[in-house]
Amino acid sequence: MIVETATIAMVAKPLVEKIVMELVSPKIKQFADWCKGKYKEEMIPTAEHFQKYLEESYDKYSWVNTLVFHNSRRLLKDIYVVPTLVSTHLYHVEYEYIKIDSLPVELIKHYKRLLITDTAGMGKTTIMKRMFIDLIDQGLDKVGIPIFIELNRLNKDCSILSEIQKKLSSLSKVFDNVLLLKFIQTGGFIFFLDGFDEISSSDKNVVTQDIQDFISKAGSNNYFIMASRHEDDLVSFGDFQSFRIQPLRRHEAFELLGKYDLSENKELSSKLVELLISGHYNSINEYLVNPLLVSLLFTAYDYNRSIPFEKHRFYEIVFEAYFEKHDSSKPLKTREKYSGLNIDGFDRVLRYLGYDSLIKTGVQFNKDTILQSIKKAKVFCGNSNFSESDFLKDLTLTVPLFRKEGTDYKWVHKSLLEFFAARFIYHDAKEHQDDILKAIYNSENNTKYINMLDLYYDIDPKGFSKNITLSICKKYVQFYDKNRHSLNIDKTLIEQRIQSLFNGNYAFLISDKGYEHVNSLFENSELGIQYKYCRNKRIYFQNYSINLYCITLSSKDVNKILSLLSILIIKNPSLFNKVVSFERTDDVFVRDSYYYKIFQRNSYFKQNKVYIINMKTGYNSYKIYDAINYICNPYYCLDYSSCKKEITRILNEIEESKKLLDPLLGI
Repeated sequence: MIVETATIAMVAKPLVEKIVMELVSPKIKQFADWCKGKYKEEMIPTAEHFQKYLEESYDKYSWVNTLVFHNSRRLLKDIYVVPTLVSTHLYHVEYEYIKIDSLPVELIKHYKRLLITDTAGMGKTTIMKRMFIDLIDQGLDKVGIPIFIELNRLNKDCSILSEIQKKLSSLSKVFDNVLLLKFIQTGGFIFFLDGFDEISSSDKNVVTQDIQDFISKAGSNNYFIMASRHEDDLVSFGDFQSFRIQPLRRHEAFELLGKYDLSENKELSSKLVELLISGHYNSINEYLVNPLLVSLLFTAYDYNRSIPFEKHRFYEIVFEAYFEKHDSSKPLKTREKYSGLNIDGFDRVLRYLGYDSLIKTGVQFNKDTILQSIKKAKVFCGNSNFSESDFLKDLTLTVPLFRKEGTDYKWVHKSLLEFFAARFIYHDAKEHQDDILKAIYNSENNTKYINMLDLYYDIDPKGFSKNITLSICKKYVQFYDKNRHSLNIDKTLIEQRIQSLFNGNYAFLISDKGYEHVNSLFENSELGIQYKYCRNKRIYFQNYSINLYCITLSSKDVNKILSLLSILIIKNPSLFNKVVSFERTDDVFVRDSYYYKIFQRNSYFKQNKVYIINMKTGYNSYKIYDAINYICNPYYCLDYSSCKKEITRILNEIEESKKLLDPLLGI
């Protein structure tokens, strides 16, 4: 169903008026009374500005631009499949499941600060938009005044307060920043902070500090919901309760395919679902859990009536579909390009833009920045026969992989730039290919490159193995050999401990105090500043008075390895000897109780003492050693012998490739 913008505006107006009348106006009147005699009247926020902002935002976030519909707008509610957020409580073992079919009011009021993190394409922004418009739809004025901030718009020259000021200001009146902050400090706001991972790398530290300062100054009477991919910098928001998005179930994926299908009687999606349940395409089941990949699957099938098996092929076919057939409702005909480029030339420029965006500029640009990037791409590609402005016009009109938002331009989805960046490294980097991959592997925050590397693995498995898998396997073998001690403990337990310590720096303590007390113990201990950010990861044992906390200590080197292992566990599972499921079973709870009693009764451990786990921690008792292994049980456990075999295989592969190339070098 397509709804005109005018209709959305008509729907929004009375809904917004209710919130403004019942919540905003009384707050502003009270604030204005406080300001009398202190500040000029024109500096004070007005209800009218909130009315205008909320109406415009309701219209903006009621729509989504999707790859399926060639970047044309569709009403969010028409293609929304209700997702589920999953969390573990800070003080409990149980998972918490929350369906986002409406704004989760009680959840927001309970935690006040929520963090939604997940991988590319899981629908984080869609959830944020849905919650924003639902607050207005239902007139939930008791929750707060909603403010939606796209974090990629922030940089060293644009603070979060300045961005809010711009949203609420008009040509006739610009709010004073100091007064705006004081008004926010009165409470009653709910801030939707979307796309932390899309902040430009060059400004990340400054913007992160700015967001933290704003949240701190805003006071405790406001609510915050942040969405991002997994990033090391998120450790700075340790007081946010973290949630992930539950993967789509098959029936939900099929429902989504049906919503994408605009054909009469849903013939296209029905045929696609029929193929998917035939059993011939089980190898792509992992893609059906991700909304973005489901949309790419539909687009690929719509374009050439076939199902690609590799993830990167989804993107290739989507690009071909965009270039060759802009509007699927019209006859199959390539739309003439303003730049005059053919598909190969267009692809080359996009590959450079993708890499430049990934490394430097980010997802969103002003016009001068994007034109400068296109100019650099022209030089790199050796093609000066088109104008930058014509290529930019193609990007928004004939091959709409970008969309224009006000005066800025933005990739339709971050995963697109990662796809083109991966292909740039493989096709265009040439002699610098190995250097780039190694630099990414060694970067302090390589989590930002994980989706790109996942795509790169499919494009060039040999290059990935040579530069990343080989390094990880060597690092693990060296770690294993260094830490293999002759303790009077079963060899299997020793190996488990090595595997755990390679995957993380862990600590635990027994305490009958709350989580804040646990944090204070770390901050005041001899552990040093490198352990400043330590978060409770899993709490396995509880009774009425004593808690056993298992804590993961912040370590960029550890996080770097873990993020890469998340790729290898899917791409090369033979390297691993064990995978711990995210979903816990009743049997595990029985085991928890068993291990809890060991700690409760053993005099070796005293309450309120922090124990940094090493190879020897608890080695005086088989049961204690086993229990500690269980506490820091990692999700990904590399196998020593498998890693050694993989090292040999990769080195042989490199040598064989050299031998095959040697005869050609003399030509």
